[in-house]
This record gives sequence, C-alpha cells and structure tokens, in this order.
Amino acid sequence: MVNKSSHRILFKGFNRLLLVCPILLLLSCTKRHVEQTARSGQMILAVDKQLADIAGSQLKMFKSYYTDAHISVIPVSSKESMKLLLDHKVRAALIGGALEPAEELLFATEKSPLRREPVARDALVCIVNSRNPLRSISLDELKKIFNGRSERGMQAFVTADDFRLQSFFASTMGIKTGNLRAWGCSSDSAMVMRISAVNSAFGLLFQSSPEMRRLSENAISNVRILPLSKESRSALGLLPTQQNIYDGSYPLVTTVYYVYYSNDPLATGFGAWLGSAGQKAFERSSFAPFKLVERTIILN
Repeated sequence: MVNKSSHRILFKGFNRLLLVCPILLLLSCTKRHVEQTARSGQMILAVDKQLADIAGSQLKMFKSYYTDAHISVIPVSSKESMKLLLDHKVRAALIGGALEPAEELLFATEKSPLRREPVARDALVCIVNSRNPLRSISLDELKKIFNGRSERGMQAFVTADDFRLQSFFASTMGIKTGNLRAWGCSSDSAMVMRISAVNSAFGLLFQSSPEMRRLSENAISNVRILPLSKESRSALGLLPTQQNIYDGSYPLVTTVYYVYYSNDPLATGFGAWLGSAGQKAFERSSFAPFKLVERTIILN
C-alpha cells in the first residue's frame, strides 16, 4: 500500500511538472521589455522611397551602437510620408524636400509638437537619351521643355507619384505644379526605360534614386546625365557631384528633412544621430551632408 501510494504521488507530481514546463518555456521566450529612451525602444520611420537605401544604412549604423533600438522603415511615395506622420501612424519621416503650403499649415496646427531638421542635401538630375545632341542645358531651356513651350519637339517625363520632386522643380522654375507638361510614368525605372527608347526625351530624377546609381555604374544603356547651367546654354553646365551639391553651385539642390514628434524619445535620439554621427554616412553616399563632419587630427 505504501509503495502504491508513493508511486501515485510521484506520478501526480510528474504530471504537474509536465504541465508547468511549457508555461515556464513560454515565459522565458517572451520578448524582453525595452524602455523607450533616446537609444532604445521601437518605432516606425516613413521615408520617401528614393531615401530607403540611405535610411537603411543609417539605421544599421545606429543599431550597431544602440542594440536596444528597433526602428522599422516604410518606403512610400512622397505623397504618403508626411500623411502617415500627421495621422500618427508613424513617429518620424525622412522626406526629400520642403513641405508644401498645405503640409506647412497642418504642421503648424498639429497639437503634438512636430520638429523638422535638415540632415542632408540631394539634387534633381536631368537625364536624356544618349543620342540627344544637347551636351548641356540651362534652367530656362529646361523650364520651356517642362511647361510645353519648347520649339524643339522635346518630350518631358516625370514619375507620376513623385509629388515632392514635381513640387520642388515647379517652385524653382517659378511655375505652378499643375502647369507642368510632362508624361507621368509609373516608376523611376519605367521613366528611364522610356527615355532610353525616345531620342528627344527628357526626364527628372532625384540624385538619390536607385536608378541614378545604376546610371553611374553604366548598368543602363542609351541614357546619360545632362549637365545644367543656371544662366544660358553657353554657360558651363555642371554635373551633380557631391561637391557641387554641397556648395550649391549645381542649379537644382534640395534639402532632405527629418520630421518627428519632439516628445518622442527614440525619434528625437535618431534625429540627433542623423545630424551628428550620421553625417558621415551621407558623406559616403550619393548625398551631400548638410554640414561637414568635424575631424580631429592628433599630431604626435
């Protein structure tokens, strides 16, 4: 009787242990809570889609220093990045240009404290078919092509949903966005394909577009970058090199902004990174940094 009772007790204890073990295992596998600070926590960052690569590089560097920071990137069209932020669906956004008047109004009336910091310089680039006879073009001539007043029979192309590129180009040219006369393409790559097939075609891209990287690596045939001059066609046209973008000598330079809720610790911390250590990553990319990175030289 004693032996049977002992076996019964041991069996019951073993069964209870089997029930408890999975619970303990689940508890041990639950995600560790990470405090929301300037160097830790979770957040979602919306970026204009041409900025996805540099955002990924910046986040990789940031994560290597601050391992408890978990930031996810959502690449979207430039119509959507600020909308997601203002709708509180993301906590920060990286945008390729200035805000539109309507966005400025929403920005100013937002109850939560929004801040905007310039973090890099980008440029608009004019691309043409390689068989196009022009070797350079002035801003005035480019304006005539994109508002339909050119007498050369040129065809203008833009990416249809690149709202910020169109807005920046139109305001720089002194025309309304609605007065741009250009064919809209579904993507940057689709636009490049059209230009490679049409001798008289002109297109506009951000320097940060992945298609520009393919152009610089000679991965795209029949398309080239057209140098731009501020004054007349007889003036020396410039290419969008990093130095020309940084010093403003290239005619179509725009600013990349980081926009965020300033009461958000991690969004603020990542913004501080972009404006300091993150400038080195911009310097090593197709962008120009917004400010030069200070370097210390130690003399022995």
